[in-house]
Amino acid sequence: MKKRKDFAALMHMIFSLLVVVGVTIMYSNSHYGEGIHWINHETYEDTPEFTRQLKSDIDDIFNYVKYKEVFETNGKLDYSKPIVRVMEGPGTTVEYTVDEMIRRAKSLGYYLNEQFKVSGGQPAADDSDSYVRVDYRAYEPDFKITEPGEAFITMDQLAYEVLTHLGNYYSFYYRYIQNPSNLKFEVLYQNTAEDYKLYSNVSGKTVNDFKAMGRYLYVTGEALYVDSNLTTVPKNVSSQLEKMNPYNNGNYHMTIAVNTSYPYGDAYARAAASYDRMRLLFITGMISLCLGILGCIATLYSLVSLTGQPDREQNHGTLSRIDRLPAESCILLYFMAAVLTLFLANRLAFKIIHLFFAVDQWEYGELALRVLIYYAAGLSAALSLLKRYKAGNLWTGSLMHRGLKNLSLYFKNRRFTTRIMFSYSLFLIFNVAMTMAFAFLLFTYNSLESRILMGVVALLFFCLDFWIFHQMYKNAWETDQINEALLTISRGDTTYKIDTLKFNGKERELAEHINHISTGLETALQEKVRSERLKADLITNVSHDIKTPLTSIINYVDLIKREKIQDPKIQGYLEVLEQKSQRLKTLTEDLVEASKASSGNLKLDITSIDFVELIHQTNGEFEEKFALRHLELVSTLPAESILIEADGRYLWRVLENLYNNACKYAMEQSRVYVDITEEGDMAVFTMKNISQNPLNIHADELTERFVRGDVARTTEGSGLGISIAKSLAELQGGELRLYIDGDLFKAGVAFPIKK
Repeated sequence: MKKRKDFAALMHMIFSLLVVVGVTIMYSNSHYGEGIHWINHETYEDTPEFTRQLKSDIDDIFNYVKYKEVFETNGKLDYSKPIVRVMEGPGTTVEYTVDEMIRRAKSLGYYLNEQFKVSGGQPAADDSDSYVRVDYRAYEPDFKITEPGEAFITMDQLAYEVLTHLGNYYSFYYRYIQNPSNLKFEVLYQNTAEDYKLYSNVSGKTVNDFKAMGRYLYVTGEALYVDSNLTTVPKNVSSQLEKMNPYNNGNYHMTIAVNTSYPYGDAYARAAASYDRMRLLFITGMISLCLGILGCIATLYSLVSLTGQPDREQNHGTLSRIDRLPAESCILLYFMAAVLTLFLANRLAFKIIHLFFAVDQWEYGELALRVLIYYAAGLSAALSLLKRYKAGNLWTGSLMHRGLKNLSLYFKNRRFTTRIMFSYSLFLIFNVAMTMAFAFLLFTYNSLESRILMGVVALLFFCLDFWIFHQMYKNAWETDQINEALLTISRGDTTYKIDTLKFNGKERELAEHINHISTGLETALQEKVRSERLKADLITNVSHDIKTPLTSIINYVDLIKREKIQDPKIQGYLEVLEQKSQRLKTLTEDLVEASKASSGNLKLDITSIDFVELIHQTNGEFEEKFALRHLELVSTLPAESILIEADGRYLWRVLENLYNNACKYAMEQSRVYVDITEEGDMAVFTMKNISQNPLNIHADELTERFVRGDVARTTEGSGLGISIAKSLAELQGGELRLYIDGDLFKAGVAFPIKK
C-alpha cells in the first residue's frame, strides 16, 4: 500500500511538472496571446513579421534605386563619379569623387565591417578652420537647408557620411543582387523604347511569373490601385515610386514578389523556419499541458483514494506523528513550510532561474515556482486533513473542538464576568417581580392593607435599586483606584501601594496582585541600580588598575624611542607598541566616561552658550583634520546668535564625538554638511555625510555601546562615541537624533532655545 501511495505521489509530481512545462512552452512562444487559431489558419506570410520585413526591403529597394544612380555608371560601381561639391572659400568650389572620399575615410581609420556598417576610428574633433560649405550631395539631391549651420560640416565628417551611404549600397547589393534571394523585384521607368531605367535582381520575368512565386506587389503609374495579395499593403509605395520618376509620364511600374517556397537561405527563409518551429513547439506545449492535466486528475484521484487506507500488515489505518497534531496546527505547519520554502527559493532557486531564463521571462519563472510551492503545500495539507477525516478525528482532534469543550471552564474562571452576569440577572428578575406585584396590587385591591403592602413593595424596590447603584458605584471607585495605581506605577513610582482594606472580593485580590507587582518591580529596579553601580565601579576600578601599567608601558616605549635605535624592524615594533598602547589608553578613558555618562554621575555646570558660535569654533578645530581625509566641510549657519543652556565642556564633548565619527567613517572625497535650524522652541544642530562602508544596522543600534557601522572593523574606533554623546546630551536636557538612509548618515543634537 505504501509503495502504491509513493508511486501515485511521484506520478502526480511528474504530471504537475508536465503541466508547468507545457504552460512554459506556450507562454514563451512568440505567438502567445494569439489563441490557437493561428496554428491552422495562419502562415508566416500572414504575420506582421513578414509585413515588417517586406516593408523594410521595399524601403531598401527605393534606396538602391537612388544609390544606383549615385554610385554606378553603366551598371558598374564607378569610384570616379563626383559625390559631393563643397565651397572651401569665397568663389572656390571643389568636387570630390567617391574614391577621394573613401580614401579620406580610410586615412581616418574607418572601414566597412561584415555587416557593411562603418567601424574603426571616430570623426575628428570639431575645428572651425576645417569647416566647409556643402553645396551638393549626390545621395541627397533634394536636401534643403532650414538653418544656416546645416550647410557647414568638416571634411572628415563628410567622408564618414559618404562611407555610410556606400555601406548601405553594398549591403543591399550583397543581399539582393550579388547573392540569390527569395525576394525578387523590378522597377522600370520608361520614356521611350530606348530611353528607360531598369532596376532589378531578376531578368526575363513577366508579371505573371512574379505572381506565381507566392506573395507579390504590383504597382503601375497608369493604375490607381495596388495589385497585391499581401495581408497588409505597405503605405506610400505609389507616392515613393512617383517621387523618384525621372520622366514626366506615367509609364513606370514596380513589381515585387517573395518566393514562398523559400529555395534560398535568406532572412525570409530563416523567419519562415522559425515560425514553423514556434508552431511545433506550441503544439508540443498543448499536448504536454493536456497530458499533464489528465495525469494530475488521475493521480490525484488515486492519492485521495489511497490516503488513510491501512497497509496490508495492519488492520487499521494509522496516523503519522504530524497527522496526530490538531488540524489547525497542521495547517499552520504547512503554511510555515511554504513560507520557508519560498524564502529559500527567493535566496537560491530564483537566482538559478535567472541564469537559465531571459530577463523578460524571470517574472514568469518565479511565478511558476511559487505556484508549485503553494500547490505542494496546499495538497499536502489537504491530504493530511483527509487522512484525519477518514480516521474520524478531524473534528474531535481539532483545537476548536477542545476550545468549545472547555468553554464553560473559561466562563467559570472569569469571575468578574460571571458575577456581573449573575448580579444583573437577579436584579432584572427582582425588578420584574416587584413591578408585576405592584401592578397586581394596584389594579386588584383598594383596601388599606393593599395600599400598605404597595408601599412596602415600593420601598423594597427602591432599596434594592439603591443597593445595586451603591455596589456599581463602589465597583467603579475600586476600578478607579486600581487604574490610578497602575498609572502611577507605569510612570515609574514602583513604591506605590494600594490600601487593600477598602476593597472586597475579587477587587481585593486584584489590588493585592498589583501590590505584589509593585514590590517585584521595586526589587528588580533596586537590583538593576545596584548592578549598574557595581558595573560602573568595576569599570572605574579596572580602568584605574589598567592605567598604572599602561602609563608605564607608554613611558618605557617613549624612553626606548629616545635611544634612537637604528634597526628598522625594532622601530616598526615600537611604532606598533606606541599605537596600540595609545588606543588602549583612549579606550580606557572612553569606558570611564561612558560609565559616568550613562549613570548620570557627572557634575554639570549649566550656563548660557551661543550655539552658533560654538559650531563655528568646532568647525575651525576640525577643519585641518577633515582636510587630511579629503573631506569638505560645508556649513550653513544662521547669522544671528542662538542661545541654549548647557554645560560647555560636555556639549563640546558631544560635538567632538560627532565630528570625530564623521572624520573616521565618512567617504573620502565627499562633503560633510553642518547646519543649525530652529524647530519650534528647539535649536537643532545637524551633521550629514556619506558613509565609507555600508551602514548595515539600524540607527538605534548605533547608540548602544561597542557598536559601529562598519562591521568589518576597519577603523580604530571603540564604538563608544555615539553612546557617550547620547548620554551627555540627555544629561544636559537635550537629545541626540540619528537617521540612516542607505549610506547617508545624519546626526542631530537638539537643545531648547533660551527665552
